[in-house]
Amino acid sequence: MKKRLNIALLISICIVFLSSCGGKMKKNSDKTVDVDDAIEVYDYTYPLVIMGLSQDLMLDNPLRPKQKPNCLIKFKQLAQPKNKAVVLGNRNTLYTVGWIDLSKGPVIFTFPDMGERYFVMPLIDAWTNTFKSIGSRTTGQGPKKYFLVNDSFKGDTPSGFEKIVCPTNMVWITGRIQADNDDDAKKAAMLQDKYVVMTYQEYNGGENPFKTWKAQYSALKVRKPVPYTLKMSAKEYYDLFLKMFANNQTFSFDTEMVKLLGKFGVERGKTLSFDQLSSTSKKVLTDGLVAQQKIYLEAFYKGSSQKKPWIFDTTEMGVWGDNYKKRAYWAMWGLGANLVEDAVYGVTQLDSDMKSLDGGKVYVIHFDKGGEPDVGAFWSITTYNIEGYLEKNSENRYASGSNMPLKYNKDGSLDLYMSFKKPKGVAEYNWIPAPQKEFKILFRMYWPKESVLDGTWKLPSVVQK
Repeated sequence: MKKRLNIALLISICIVFLSSCGGKMKKNSDKTVDVDDAIEVYDYTYPLVIMGLSQDLMLDNPLRPKQKPNCLIKFKQLAQPKNKAVVLGNRNTLYTVGWIDLSKGPVIFTFPDMGERYFVMPLIDAWTNTFKSIGSRTTGQGPKKYFLVNDSFKGDTPSGFEKIVCPTNMVWITGRIQADNDDDAKKAAMLQDKYVVMTYQEYNGGENPFKTWKAQYSALKVRKPVPYTLKMSAKEYYDLFLKMFANNQTFSFDTEMVKLLGKFGVERGKTLSFDQLSSTSKKVLTDGLVAQQKIYLEAFYKGSSQKKPWIFDTTEMGVWGDNYKKRAYWAMWGLGANLVEDAVYGVTQLDSDMKSLDGGKVYVIHFDKGGEPDVGAFWSITTYNIEGYLEKNSENRYASGSNMPLKYNKDGSLDLYMSFKKPKGVAEYNWIPAPQKEFKILFRMYWPKESVLDGTWKLPSVVQK
């Protein structure tokens, strides 16, 4: 494959409480419950809450017509400085988002031959596990027809379709398709137009079984989903969880947590309101929720200080098992995290001397000959202001990388420069325009190879000239 050949991943906040992520849930043999139990319940339940909320906000958004489950939202422009809904907006790929609900039957998902253009289509369950990755790395470039079903479906798969059994009724498709610049995005959008998602009932000429569906939450009310979830009352939070819990299956490794929920009086599909619980259960769950919200809100607004030149994590992502704390963390800071085999990211706001990056200065990233990351698709470097947003510049350009016409040095090495003003004598695409004041850098690597994932390859220093 040629070189043309992954919230949205938010890495702008350092990990502040993951030291306990490796621990499994503690066994609770007592009939009573306490705040520690409630904290474990909060971390376990958080993914369903943020996923339910996020679905509503995307389907009921004032910037586009209201939509229902089992459709695709196609973003046909690369991230722009005016876009403030998502931190670290992507200048390399267009997004295609689909919220699938299999509770009323199968759904079909098809797309055309993708030519030589890199793409990835992760399928994410309601608990934020990436259970299948479709795309250049895994399934190739040819056209595909998928038949999505839940584990209770007993019917036949239509001819020409590949069946995918999904672990939960909710499935989130978070597709990316390569677009090298704004003009190239127009070509990529023509492929997006050929993506199709619809219920099997509609495919056979029937009505949309979700035609009366309405979102519970609206983007105008919520605005920023993570801070909103971290300020929800216990009743609002657990009412949304119980709604999602009733409609989405659990896993075999959740047995102990399901037992713990039972001690609070929660039974999947039967407990549908926080008010059904005893006064003791409600108080303990509320105390646990308030305790966790306080910790997570502080982390969200203050973050933590960066203690090394790059924040770079190649540990397994998107497949969480029973590591509920880590799963909850990434549901807050990186909802829709790719598998590391599909993409990894390095982020920094410091130079090699641990000083803040400043657009008034000139910085260089140097690669020795052959020292760029080994990837199956491409890599890129993007600059953002200190809040994580693109900052308008006269070049209307915010990134560069292996998918650009870079100029190499005579010895085969490569230098990339970052500054507000273009340094003299630097080739156009070897310069990445930076914000005028403090800024940060995101280094994206699509389809990283083993040397990147096992740590053999190291991120280069960001050196002030």
